[in-house]
Amino acid sequence: LKSCSSFTAPSPEDSARVNPDASQAMLSRVLTASAFGVASLPRSSGYPALGPYMPVSNVLEHAQMTEEVKAFDEALTGENPDYAKAKDIYMKGTGASCKSPVKTRTLQGFAQADLAGESYYDTFIAAGSPPKWWDSWMLMMLDDTTAMSRVKRVTCLKKGVLGLMTFYTSHELEAAIVKAQDPATRSDTASAFAWDEGWAFYYGNDPAGAFSAWEAAWKRDGDFPNGANISELIVTQFNKGLKAVRSDTYDLDAAKAARDDIYRMWVVAYLRASLKYLELAEKNYDEKAHAEGYAYFLPIIGLVHAKSPEASNKMQEALDITKTSIAPGTYCAAKAVVEAAYPAMGLSCESVGAFKDAAITSCPCTGSKGNLTEGVGPVAAVSGTATDVTCVPTTTGAPQETPATSGAPAGSAVAAGGLGARA
Repeated sequence: LKSCSSFTAPSPEDSARVNPDASQAMLSRVLTASAFGVASLPRSSGYPALGPYMPVSNVLEHAQMTEEVKAFDEALTGENPDYAKAKDIYMKGTGASCKSPVKTRTLQGFAQADLAGESYYDTFIAAGSPPKWWDSWMLMMLDDTTAMSRVKRVTCLKKGVLGLMTFYTSHELEAAIVKAQDPATRSDTASAFAWDEGWAFYYGNDPAGAFSAWEAAWKRDGDFPNGANISELIVTQFNKGLKAVRSDTYDLDAAKAARDDIYRMWVVAYLRASLKYLELAEKNYDEKAHAEGYAYFLPIIGLVHAKSPEASNKMQEALDITKTSIAPGTYCAAKAVVEAAYPAMGLSCESVGAFKDAAITSCPCTGSKGNLTEGVGPVAAVSGTATDVTCVPTTTGAPQETPATSGAPAGSAVAAGGLGARA
């Protein structure tokens, strides 16, 4: 078992198999872990660290969901993507993440979850998304009911699955807060376990966070170097929330504040990606850039809509995936509406930052100041065993994580242009 003090990234040679820029990437990520205290904690036997985060429970199987993401991604790689294989992985899983020896955890199980009553989920319903929207959207892309190009379709699926992982991460944070309010489930085996699950789904089991939603935020930090460092700050908020849902350090207000700050940081990370790729697609139209911008906005449609329906609608219109070009002026117009909503979203020009390789420089963000809140360092290691369970993929489809009570309208109910209704 690895203690929190023994976290190390894989060698550049091993990591290069995933990322050709691995040497620099690994160095940066090791520094991230060290900066937030993981590398400096006293040596002790405990649950293994997940990157720069120290869990207090066994979430090894949960972290292995990024193996499902990796397999899904690899099935879609190359000139002849295997959509049937990707769909099989999506619906049945590979057996990488097990709920038990006879039950797998699947991406579709996440997408079909009915999370009504949870704040993140409810923002999407309020924005016009139907229940099970992620599942409808994923199947629409996998089955090619939109007849879009290979580049757009593959890019949407590869980036969209990261949004799905973000979606289910939110559920674990919400569940942890609910469990912590009951003294009977305010413990490392219940409320803190749920919070740990959230980080496990967000970061994954790779020491460097490969194929995770966290990695997407880390990449955008590099694109927006003068803004908030989301990949580092968000760890401190996960630490803060974990501390707040544990029995001895319980603090309901702090847990909710940590959750909300995490959501705010997701907005920054995905908004950066959306604006970057919208700008690039307008300057020199490219299907991949367009699809990246579109897919990266999906996980925050609800969060943005909750603060500014106009900003959410404007970005969806600008990034509508059915377009074959981005008209001049689209980027600056959308950016202006979004920036006008920064105060409502608790953001600023300073926290979002500016794209370092901007192709359109006629509409810089000006005026708003203020950065995001830093949380706390990691908790001390807790003695325990992280067991690896072996299971086999299901043959019948997705075992749901949470019972779904209502279905999504079929076909065109989830428009190719976005997950929310533009009101």
